[in-house]
Amino acid sequence: MLEFKEVRKSFGPLEVLKGVDLTISKGDVVVILGPSGSGKTTLLRCLNFLERADAGSARLSSLEVDLRNATKKEVHAVRQKTAFVFQNYNLFNNKTALENVMEGLVTGRRIPKEAAREKARRALDKVGLSDKLDAYPVQLSGGQQQRVGIARALALDPEVILFDEPTSALDPELVGEVLGVMRQIAADGTTMLVVTHEMQFAKEVASRVVFMDGGVVVESGTPEDIFGRPKEERTRQFLRRVLPEEYNYSI
Repeated sequence: MLEFKEVRKSFGPLEVLKGVDLTISKGDVVVILGPSGSGKTTLLRCLNFLERADAGSARLSSLEVDLRNATKKEVHAVRQKTAFVFQNYNLFNNKTALENVMEGLVTGRRIPKEAAREKARRALDKVGLSDKLDAYPVQLSGGQQQRVGIARALALDPEVILFDEPTSALDPELVGEVLGVMRQIAADGTTMLVVTHEMQFAKEVASRVVFMDGGVVVESGTPEDIFGRPKEERTRQFLRRVLPEEYNYSI
């Protein structure tokens, strides 16, 4: 359903992605783990053309594009099939929750306002915010703002949702509510590509875990493979660092 081939990206002399290959099937929840600077977020941004890759291709269903040379029409076609959930919400402060979700439907998808309003209502209800339709971002907690961001993505009916560290900007006590919504979305069969540091979410929800470091995929497998029997020493080092209570002696 979604396939990257040989994706490369540099910022000046710094090569951030060094020929990344990745395949995601329909209904998969693929979680990308790795240290800061490993290229995880850049990979997502290159897929959605928030960054222009230096080389590589992406195939999304029947659509295949050259990530470096894609035309405006091809970029638009990819964005019609994907939705992006940002770590810092990216909401319009002068619009209500309902209006924030409607915006992409009206301006990006050219859906009539009444139909967009109904889709936005359903999406906000799905993330548990049916009582916050008329609230502005300043009136919402960080967790609620991120749930508006997720509703905005859901309303677009994308083939795949890209999550860029969706809980990293949240206070610890608000992380659970956002992960709960993501668990429900995954249970509904939505295809998801998630960059996160939430190890428990990766263990419980992912169908596949990808570990990246230094701009390459070090290894990938089921959560049982990666957390229980990682093959690569670099993966083991990472797990010992982020989950020292579990991995100091077990691997």
